Amino acid sequence: MAKAPSFNPEVTVIIPMYNAEKYIGECLQSLVNQTFQNFDVLVVNDCSKDNSVVEVQKFLPKFEGRLKIKTLPKNSGTSALPKNTGIQMARGKYVTFLDSDDYITPTALEELFKIAEETDAEIIHCSHYFTFKDGENEIETKTFQKKDFVDNPTLEPLDIGERVKKFTELGFLWWGCNKLIRRDFLIKNKIQFPTSKVWEDMVFAFQCIILAKNYVRVPNIFYYYRLRNDSLSHIPKTPATIMKTLVNVVNCLDKFMERVDFFKKNPYYRFMLLDWHIQERMTVLFNAMYVRDKVEPYFVKQLFTDEMAAEFPKDVMPFVSYLFTVAGYQGCYIRQMVNEKKQLNQKISDLENQLAQSN
Repeated sequence: MAKAPSFNPEVTVIIPMYNAEKYIGECLQSLVNQTFQNFDVLVVNDCSKDNSVVEVQKFLPKFEGRLKIKTLPKNSGTSALPKNTGIQMARGKYVTFLDSDDYITPTALEELFKIAEETDAEIIHCSHYFTFKDGENEIETKTFQKKDFVDNPTLEPLDIGERVKKFTELGFLWWGCNKLIRRDFLIKNKIQFPTSKVWEDMVFAFQCIILAKNYVRVPNIFYYYRLRNDSLSHIPKTPATIMKTLVNVVNCLDKFMERVDFFKKNPYYRFMLLDWHIQERMTVLFNAMYVRDKVEPYFVKQLFTDEMAAEFPKDVMPFVSYLFTVAGYQGCYIRQMVNEKKQLNQKISDLENQLAQSN
């Protein structure tokens, strides 16, 4: 019997999946509906405990051999390993990532592939996305990017220092899912997602932004992001978990920059990136400690000793807890000053209104 001709797709869609039986059907149906069909789909199952795999199997006939399911030997607890596995297994010239509870527009792959081929892009970068709350129909267009929006496909200048600066100013949307990426670019540069429960997309995107020669921004909006209270990114993290993740991500960023000549020759930009990331994440940590959990600053030492001593050397814990105590007091003081300023502004506004009425 003659073998069926091999299929060499232009694009591989990588879907990390864990307990997504409620959503994976809609996700896959959006791929069935694509106007561009020269693609395959790789669902990397992170040992789901529900009927996710059964739901995926229902779609096998619709893809006619273009859908593959890969089940990991054990649950990784993060989307990083499924995505990295997908990159290694992908056959497409390009890869894109699609979360199992999200979906894309019918013309998404056609639009992105066409632009990538015309511009010889290593990366196609989209700045906006559609979003909606789970169970609701209202769709909004959003982004957390703050600058450098474009109306037409635009090549990002090859100035690494400027790219670092833009990154710290939120000039890039650093999701993995908002991009079409050349697979050989990822393999050649050994770009992977770090094994972190959160912020892994940021590390991945930073590597792409720094190393890509042809980084093309486009105005296209194609991704539908579902807001779920029970998603991994929205589950409240303990201060200890946030701290451990912060340290892990800083190490990942620093190790990456260590192997890039630009950062060896320009240590200022290395410091800029790490300083930005630490300050951003420390804000998250402080909010978790002092706003959400309402930890009194004088209890910080005990908190760190109880929850973090197993992860970090005990002889540094007094110093670390002291830093957080000082920061906690400073945070309380700043919030107090902000509140007092608001109250004064309100009094001034009230007085001005009274004066205007008297005249």
